[in-house]
Amino acid sequence: MRALNIIGPKVRRLRHQRSWSQNDLATKAQLLGMEEASRGKVSKIEARLVWVSDEDMIYLARALKVEVGDLYPVVIRKSRCLYEAIGTAKASRYGVA
Repeated sequence: MRALNIIGPKVRRLRHQRSWSQNDLATKAQLLGMEEASRGKVSKIEARLVWVSDEDMIYLARALKVEVGDLYPVVIRKSRCLYEAIGTAKASRYGVA
């Protein structure tokens, strides 16, 4: 199966660090304006089953109280070869720390 986003594992880790359920994150995102946020959507984002729009990334980042760039794996943020880093992140089942 092909991963449709690279932020899902990081969203999951950040949510777990806060001891939030998927429903908690969806509710916080809804309150910020992400109208289609639901537990199911959060689940699909974390499982990398759906593409995440720029707008949704902003809502998720604000709900999690992080910068948008913090949703990306470290390997992408620090990479000199972005193409390879993105390929590595997509190939990894759990994302790359």
